[in-house]
Amino acid sequence: MKKGLKNLIRSVCFITLLLLLTVSSSYMLAPKDNTKQSGIVNPSAHGFFSEPENSIEVAVIGNSDAYSGFSPMELWKNYGYTSYVSGEGRQTVAQAYAMLNKLLKGQKPKVIILETDGFFTKSKLLESTAKMVNASLGSSFSVFQYHDRWKNVKPNELFKKPRYTAHCAAKGQWLSNDVKPCRGKEYMVETDEKAVIPLSVKKSAEAFVRICRNNNIEVLFLELPSQSSWNYKKHNAVKAYSDKLGVKFIDMNIERDRFGFDWKTDTRDGGNHLNNRGARKCTVFLGEYLKQNYKLEDRRGNAEFKRWDEDYKNYLKKVKI
Repeated sequence: MKKGLKNLIRSVCFITLLLLLTVSSSYMLAPKDNTKQSGIVNPSAHGFFSEPENSIEVAVIGNSDAYSGFSPMELWKNYGYTSYVSGEGRQTVAQAYAMLNKLLKGQKPKVIILETDGFFTKSKLLESTAKMVNASLGSSFSVFQYHDRWKNVKPNELFKKPRYTAHCAAKGQWLSNDVKPCRGKEYMVETDEKAVIPLSVKKSAEAFVRICRNNNIEVLFLELPSQSSWNYKKHNAVKAYSDKLGVKFIDMNIERDRFGFDWKTDTRDGGNHLNNRGARKCTVFLGEYLKQNYKLEDRRGNAEFKRWDEDYKNYLKKVKI
């Protein structure tokens, strides 16, 4: 009996010590800024850290289709809604889940939009689950994500209080005025067939939706135009899956004639990603949908959001539409 009690006490002490070491090392190794120099991964995707707390109403999370095809500045100019796009190249849904956790530390959007191109990224269930767990741990215990920083971290950074200074005027959008027309055949040929969404992706997507609903946040699935990676089979699969989850779904590949989208002028790389012109068209169309379906606040003219007007002026200097 005494021996068992001693073993229990030793186990509790060990676990407590391990947690203390994990928490302390996480604080010491975590980047204390959201600049590239600080060591943070994908600085522009993490620009929301620099935005005032709870100031973002709409957040878009996804892969390169998201940061190429959605323009927060156009949403601001046309509707007065504050938004941010946290996109990463080849971002998986498991990684989107991790990004969501980081976003919710300082923001509570009314609507979170998940770009669905990542639903068809091939990955095994075990691998995807491991990524999601690791990503979640990395969000709560940053030592799991930034353990390699010990090589470069400076002593004066170890106990420094985080201060995020990198302001992204484009709010995460990849700005491109390049035009490379898409000359492929029509890719949205109607069919009753459905593509297969991997089980691993469904697990991640359901966790994503669950955390949004637990925080009283509306979820919207969105597919931006992509001639090279999308088709009607994928549309059918996501439509059926979104209906099952009770999540609204907009496929702009189906809707593109309604807002004047043109593959000859609106893509920067021949049909894979959109340029500024394409992003503007998609965003204005999406903004009207948001206006009709959600109670968002038009913050134009609000003195607290004056910097958004300044950011829009800087945005206009960089785009040709």
